[in-house]
Amino acid sequence: MRELQLHLRSRRVPLALATVTTSIALAWALSLAFTDSATINARTASLAIMLAVVAVGTTLSGADGALDHTMAVNWPVRRVGHLLLAAATITALLSLSMITDTRYEPFALVLRNTAGLLGLTALGATVLGAALSWIAPLTWTLIAVLPMMGSSRDLRMQVAGWLVQPAGTAAATTCAAILAATGLLAYALRGCPVRPVSETAPDR
Repeated sequence: MRELQLHLRSRRVPLALATVTTSIALAWALSLAFTDSATINARTASLAIMLAVVAVGTTLSGADGALDHTMAVNWPVRRVGHLLLAAATITALLSLSMITDTRYEPFALVLRNTAGLLGLTALGATVLGAALSWIAPLTWTLIAVLPMMGSSRDLRMQVAGWLVQPAGTAAATTCAAILAATGLLAYALRGCPVRPVSETAPDR
């Protein structure tokens, strides 16, 4: 238990969890206050999920990058567990809205967007590092929520705007699944790139 607590604190998980909860609650509160719909629209839900996974991205590496690659720890299993736990936490927090009059739904869309954006964040962390893992999910989400990116029968639009496509859209679901699987596999096997100590050491 002590080891788990140290692991979570070293990756700033408590702060990330607070940010995730705040982002989801704020989007819910704004929808409750300014709309009459019982369903939070896909654009608002996507923005809330994006902010949540960006917060999770900061936890994908510790202060010592070299330690995250030591052979003394089964890092692939730990990394997979970390991502799965993050996905479960975000999904659970979104699902809490089901007991209120304004909901994140349908659940299939919530699950699809969470999995896809979290996979994209993990992929960004693998390539650029945890500190820059926010670039890919933020960029794609901002493109997807543009007014012209609504429901479409065009395959290219369905892929580019997969976040706002209706639940059950095959192209959007496939895109999210590929992002989720690729990000999970890449992060599990490689983790974040090891940075020189001079880049990660705190300023004195």
